[in-house]
Amino acid sequence: MNHHAPRLYVFSGAGLSAESGLSTFRTGDGIWTRNSVEEVCSIDTWRRNRPAVFQFYNDLIREKHDAEPNTAHKLLAKWQSNWGAERVQLLTQNVDDLLEKGGATAVIHLHGDLNSLLCTACDFAFPKEGLYFDPAAACPICGNHESVKPGIIFFGEAAPAYLNLHRLRAEMRACDLFIAVGSAFEVIPPEAMLPWDRQNGHARNFLVDPSPSRSEMFGVVEAQPATIGLQHLEGQIAALMG
Repeated sequence: MNHHAPRLYVFSGAGLSAESGLSTFRTGDGIWTRNSVEEVCSIDTWRRNRPAVFQFYNDLIREKHDAEPNTAHKLLAKWQSNWGAERVQLLTQNVDDLLEKGGATAVIHLHGDLNSLLCTACDFAFPKEGLYFDPAAACPICGNHESVKPGIIFFGEAAPAYLNLHRLRAEMRACDLFIAVGSAFEVIPPEAMLPWDRQNGHARNFLVDPSPSRSEMFGVVEAQPATIGLQHLEGQIAALMG
């Protein structure tokens, strides 16, 4: 790899998968307007709501079961294929696997995923068996099953993958590209990813969202859905990466 070549960091939220038919969390008729965060996504209360927790995440699996990657997922995967996973780093808040289905080979899921379980007693993560989460699944290490939860990061729970945000902020150079797509920045603000000298409309900060938030941080704003906005940027990204 040419260590002087620009890198591309892509941070995506629920808006990336919205055009594949998956619900966003906070906008419009989002998931958190229809469900209680405290009931199904809080590390402090999940044990007493265990049946509702498993039902909620199994409903999410059911919703995404027939979802297909859209052109935005495929374009990001193509960029990673073209320039390599070292240069194109995909970080997502999404728990679906549509980036992988679209061809991406390396995706950092900041908030966990729908394919794994976590034992909160011994902190062991392991893949689920079958399509849905089984409330009776036991931890293969300690044998406990009441402590086993879906492998999604709940509110109030440590998020080990956030170390990648600190790494990104520390290593990003002026020549590198940063694209935020489909995020309202309500959980992870752009300040958590961008170095201080890139937090004021830097020309290589790109934002793609139909209702853009924090646009003052970005030099290029595409107020479009992910599929349209990323395709609009394709030529510019290719020229800068080349």
